[in-house]
Amino acid sequence: MPTSRYNLPQIRLGGLALTLIIGAFTFQSKLVPVDPLPVGSKWFPQYDFDPVTFQKPPLTFGPYARWWWPGNDVTKPELQREINLFADHSFGGVEVQTLALGLPRSSPELSAKIMTWDTPEYYENLKTVMEEARKRGLTVDLTDGSGWPPGGPFLDPQDGFLTLQAASQDIKGGRMISLPLPTIPGKLGVIPHLEAVLAAKIVASRPGDNEKTTALDSAAPMVLTGQVRNDTLHCQLPAGDWKLIALWSRPSGQRTMTAGPTQGPVVDHFDSVKVIKNYRHVIGPRTGLEPYYGNPLRAIFNDSYEFEVDRHYSPDFIAYFKRKRGYDITPWLPANLQKGYNYASYKRPNAPLEFSFGSEDWRLRYDYDRTIGELLGEHFIKTSSSYLEKRGMLHRTQVYGMNMDMMANAGLASIPETESMLGPEAILKVMASGAHLYNRPILSAESVVFINRAYTTTPQKIRLAVDKLFAAGVNQIIYHGVPYRYTPKEFSPEGWYPFSSPYLGAVNFSSHLGEGSTYWKFQKDINEYIRRTQYALRAGKPHTDVLIYFPFTNVDGMPDNPEEILTKGYSPGVEAPLPATKEPHDMAKSTWAEHVYPLINQLEANGISWGWVNDASLQQAQLDPHKQITIRGNRYQALIIADSSTIQLQTAQQINTLAVKGMKLLAVGKLPTKQPSFLNWQINDQKTTQLIVTAIKQKNSRHISQATDAGSWIQPLSQPVKFNGTFGFTRQMKRDMSDGSRVQFLWNKSDQWQTISLSLDKKYTGSYWLNAENGTITKNSSPALTYRIAPYSSVILYASTKKTVPANMVSAPPVLADGATEIRQLTTWSIQADSLTIKDSPLFDWKTREEVKFSSAVGIYTSSFQLDVKKTAAHYFLDLGKVYFTAEVTINGKSAGQRLSAPYQLDITSFVQPGTNQIQVRVTPTELNGFIGKASTGDKRYSQFKNKTDQLMSAGLVGPVKLLLLTQ
Repeated sequence: MPTSRYNLPQIRLGGLALTLIIGAFTFQSKLVPVDPLPVGSKWFPQYDFDPVTFQKPPLTFGPYARWWWPGNDVTKPELQREINLFADHSFGGVEVQTLALGLPRSSPELSAKIMTWDTPEYYENLKTVMEEARKRGLTVDLTDGSGWPPGGPFLDPQDGFLTLQAASQDIKGGRMISLPLPTIPGKLGVIPHLEAVLAAKIVASRPGDNEKTTALDSAAPMVLTGQVRNDTLHCQLPAGDWKLIALWSRPSGQRTMTAGPTQGPVVDHFDSVKVIKNYRHVIGPRTGLEPYYGNPLRAIFNDSYEFEVDRHYSPDFIAYFKRKRGYDITPWLPANLQKGYNYASYKRPNAPLEFSFGSEDWRLRYDYDRTIGELLGEHFIKTSSSYLEKRGMLHRTQVYGMNMDMMANAGLASIPETESMLGPEAILKVMASGAHLYNRPILSAESVVFINRAYTTTPQKIRLAVDKLFAAGVNQIIYHGVPYRYTPKEFSPEGWYPFSSPYLGAVNFSSHLGEGSTYWKFQKDINEYIRRTQYALRAGKPHTDVLIYFPFTNVDGMPDNPEEILTKGYSPGVEAPLPATKEPHDMAKSTWAEHVYPLINQLEANGISWGWVNDASLQQAQLDPHKQITIRGNRYQALIIADSSTIQLQTAQQINTLAVKGMKLLAVGKLPTKQPSFLNWQINDQKTTQLIVTAIKQKNSRHISQATDAGSWIQPLSQPVKFNGTFGFTRQMKRDMSDGSRVQFLWNKSDQWQTISLSLDKKYTGSYWLNAENGTITKNSSPALTYRIAPYSSVILYASTKKTVPANMVSAPPVLADGATEIRQLTTWSIQADSLTIKDSPLFDWKTREEVKFSSAVGIYTSSFQLDVKKTAAHYFLDLGKVYFTAEVTINGKSAGQRLSAPYQLDITSFVQPGTNQIQVRVTPTELNGFIGKASTGDKRYSQFKNKTDQLMSAGLVGPVKLLLLTQ
C-alpha cells in the first residue's frame, strides 16, 4: 500500500517561498565540503555577549526587509528617501527584489517603465541605492536577477534545466530487430539528446499499480544503447512482449518571471558553468556593481526551489550516480519517470508513474533523488557560495523545494534561510539544524509571511511570528516585506503591494510592512525589539543538548504540533478561519509525528534543547573523552532515534560504533529495519537491522515503546540552567559564550501570564534578565530564580561566569500587577471613528456592529473615573483587556504609554490624581475591514477584497477595562 511519493510498501515511519515538497527518507550527502566561511570577518564577527551593547546594538543587527520594486519604475530621489527611511526606523538592511507582480499595464508607456529590469537605467538605480545605503550604514542584498527562480533572456535555451523523458513502443522479441528509435519532440529549438536505450519485458499489472503504469519485469531489463546507429536500433531480443524505451534529455522549458519585456530560461542549477554565466550577467562588470561588493552589497539571494521539471537530469548524472551509489542506474531509469515529479508541490500534477519494476522501486527513486540533491549542492549551492565569497559577498538561499538532504545542502550556503510560511517548528528546525551542524553563524528567515493572510498582520502577530522563529534557531529576520512607495492613479492611497493587488486578485500573502501600512508608526519600536534580540542570538555559539534523527528528505505535508501556535499565521477568534487546505496529506509524516511530537514537547517542557540530525552528520560523528557526541566541533549529550523504520546503512554502522563506545542513545517506538538504497537491498536491510539491535543493547542505550516513558531518561541530562519543573508553555534557544556564560531566549507561547523557575550551576557568578522590548536589565540575587513572563512574550536570561553588568545599567525589577485588586471597571465610553461618534456606549467588537464593521479608522475611546484618594506606596495599573490591536493611552492630558502587543497593561501611578481622571485610548485596527467595505461598494481599487465579508477581523477596544490597585 503506497504511503508516500516513493510508493513505499507497508511500513510504518513512527508509530511556502510558496512551496513545500514531500518525500521519504533522509539522504546522506558525500558532497565535497565548501571552504570554511570567513568567521570573524565583517559578515560573521565572533563575539561574546556584552550587556552594554545589548541596549543599543549596531544597526546591522536590525531586521532586514525584502524591498519590492515595481519593476524599474522607480526614481532616484525616492530610492534615496526610502533608504533613509529604513535607517531611521532601525532596519539593518534591505533585499532588493524587482517584480512585475500586481501592477497595472494601463498604457504602453507605463508598461515600458516597469519592464526595464536589466537595463543601464536599472543598474544606475541600484548604484544610487548602494551609495545611499553606504552613507547610512545599511546592508544591501540582491535577489538573483528579477523574480524567481533565477535566469532570463540573456541565457541561451540550452542554459536552462534539462529534463529526462522517455519515448517507448511495444515490440515482439525472438527475432532480429532493426527500427528507428521512438523520439520526443525538441523544445525551444534544441534537439533532444539520447541518453540511453532500454528494453524490458512487459508483465501483468501488479496489485496497487495504476492502470496507466506499464509493469516491467525486474529480472531482465537490457541496456541497448551501444546497439544504436544513426538513431536506429539493431538488436536481437529473446521471445516475448517487450517495451522499447528511449530515454532523452531536453530543455524543460521553464521560463522566468522577470520584470523585463521578454523572458528566458530558468538557469540550469545542475551545471556550474551556466550558474556562473548567470551571476556574471546579473552582478558582473557589465553592471557597474563591482565597487559595492562587500560594502554595502552583502549577499545574493536565491528563493526556495520552485521548479517545473518532469525529472531533473544533468550530463554528468549517470557517471556521478555510478560513482556515488555503487551501481549503474541506467537499466532502472524508467522507474524514475513521472510527469511533474520535480515540479514545485503546488504545481505538481501527481500523475501516475510511467513504468514500474515492482515494490522496491521506491529505493530507485530514493537513490536518484539523493544523487540529484548532491548535484544541486555541487553545481549550484557550493558554486554560488564559492563564487560570491571570493568577491567579498555571500550566498543566501532557502534550501528546500525538492527531495534532498536539506541539512547538508544548507551547510553549503553562506547563509541558509527558512521562512514563516513553512509553519511547524519541525520544519523550521530543518534549516536551523543544518546551520548549526555545519557551523553557519547566521540563519535567516523570510518572516511574517503567510498564505491567505494579507492585511491581517498586526504588531502582535509580528511579535509572535518572530519569537517563534527565534525559538527555532533563527537569528536574522528578513521581513516579507516592504514595497517601494508606488501610488499611480490606478491604486488606492495605500499604494502598491504585490501580494494583494486588484491586478492579481487570486494572490494573497502577508505582510505589507511599509509606510503604507497603518502600523508603520510603530515599526521602529518593533524593530528595536528584534535588533536587541538578534544581537543576543548571534553571540557565542548555539547550544543543542540532544539530536533527533530526521528521516525525511523534504518538508511537504508535515503536520502541525498540537502544542504550537501560529503555524499558518492564523489567530483563532480574531481572524476568519483559514480556507480548507489543498496540501496533500502525508500519512507517513503524520504517523511519525504522533510519536515524535510528544517527545519533543517533553524535551522542551524540561528545558532540553534539541535539533535534527542528518545521515551525513551522524556518519562523521565521534565521541569525546566525556562520551559527548562531537560533529564538526559541536557537542551533544545524546542521540534519539524516534520511530523511524528506515536509516542509511552507513549511519547504522556509525551509531553502532558509537553506542559500543558509550554514546547515550535513546530509541523510541519502532526500530529501523531497512536502509533505503536499492544496492544489495536485501542483504543491507539485514545488516541495518542487526546493527541497530546491537546498538540498542549497549549500556548507555535505552529503548522505550512510547514518548511518555522518556521522563526518567530526560532528567539526568546535564543542565547548567535547569528548569525547576516542567513548563509546557515555553520554547527556547540557548547560546554559549567562549567564557562559559549562557544567553538563553525563553518564549511564552501561551496567552496567559506564566512563571518560570530556574536553578543555575555554581559556575555562574551572576545572572540577569534582559528585556529586549525596552532594553532594561535586571539582576537576580540568587542562583534559584523565577520570572513572570507576560502572555505571548519573551525574556532573555544572561548567566555570566565573569562579567558584571555596571550598576548604572541595571534597572529595578518591574512592578507587576500580580496580586493587584480591581477597584474600578470602566464600562461606559465615548467612541469616535472618523466622522462617526457613539456616546455612552459599552465596549464591543467592531465586526459585530453594522455602523463600524467596515471601518479601519483609529478608534478614539474616552471615559473618566473617580479616585477619592491617591494612596502612597501603591501602584495603579490600567488593564485594557482585549485590544484589537494597538493602544495609545493618555491620562489627564499626558501620554501614559502604549502597548503594541500583550500584555495590554500599563502602570499609570504617576498619571492618576485624586478626583476625576480623564482617559483616552487610541486603538488602531487593521486595514482589512475597511478594504472589504470599500470593495463591497464597488471601488475597483480594492477588488481583490470583493465578496470577502466573511473575512472580517475583530477590531476596537473590547476590554473589560479595569483599574487595579497594588498596595505594598
